[in-house]
Amino acid sequence: MKVCVYGAGVIGGILASACERAGHEVSVIARGPHLEAIRAGGLTVEAPDFHVTTHVAASSDPRDFGPQDLVIVTTKTPALPEVARAIGPLLGPKTQVAFSVNGVFWFYGDGVRPGSNVKIDCARLDPDGLLHRAFDINRVHGLVAWAGGEITEPGVIHASRAKGQFVLGSALAENRGEAERLVRDLALSDAQVDYAPDLRVPMWKKFMQVAPNFALCSLTTATIGGVQSNPATQEVMLAMMGEAVAIAKAHGVDGLGFDPARLRANPSNTTHKPSMLQDLERGRVMEIDSSILILQDFARDAGVPTPALDIVAPLIALRAKMAGLYG
Repeated sequence: MKVCVYGAGVIGGILASACERAGHEVSVIARGPHLEAIRAGGLTVEAPDFHVTTHVAASSDPRDFGPQDLVIVTTKTPALPEVARAIGPLLGPKTQVAFSVNGVFWFYGDGVRPGSNVKIDCARLDPDGLLHRAFDINRVHGLVAWAGGEITEPGVIHASRAKGQFVLGSALAENRGEAERLVRDLALSDAQVDYAPDLRVPMWKKFMQVAPNFALCSLTTATIGGVQSNPATQEVMLAMMGEAVAIAKAHGVDGLGFDPARLRANPSNTTHKPSMLQDLERGRVMEIDSSILILQDFARDAGVPTPALDIVAPLIALRAKMAGLYG
């Protein structure tokens, strides 16, 4: 397949490298020193048990590559409007587009509706409808990433897992066959890609951890392990996780495996900094809307009380604003 990865950060770089090593015709959209390093010396991914450099076509301009079979968008959510305005040259009549985001997908309210009358309003994530106009929802998918790391220098990605784990599902349930086909056709060996019949489930499994870790680590500048090893901040994290689980249940999503007793007994000791904290420290726009405030929107629409979130959310939003990285 012709695969273009739009955004060659940690997740995009891991996927681009895995796709190239699986024999696909791969290109990446990148910018700045990272782009120049990829052009000059290739894209290097360092993981706990392997170190590989691949050579992929790289540009800042989608017009250099033309229509693709698959475009994987891995930019941060604040950049999605810019992507929507520029991505046209990559989209042909049958191009599939998969979005990997930290938080809620902009199309979450389109086709993943609960079996109740709970309102799902994602207007915050596409306030002027630009994304819905730019992409055919029938060819849109979500890619939930269980992978992480950081760009240690231009062209070099340090992955925190030996192999990234990804779950792919369609925006609309009636198009699930296309998502199944994509998983089969990708056939990656350097990353695990599984198919999700209901994209909501893996999204919420990740999101219930992302929201508290992003917010608390960014407020305290502690690592994930630092937040979880402190009993007081761990309780705030668990409270926020429980609130996210309650919202998911109101949306018809259950069985997320939330076990506070197990988490208290086995706190993480990882020294990993979540991407929101990395963004704060490096002066990059923070994903406040898709990772934090959308959760408040959902809670209010569903009538779910969220006392912990309602304290933490305005604090992290103000922290980001004071740093000039939100709003």
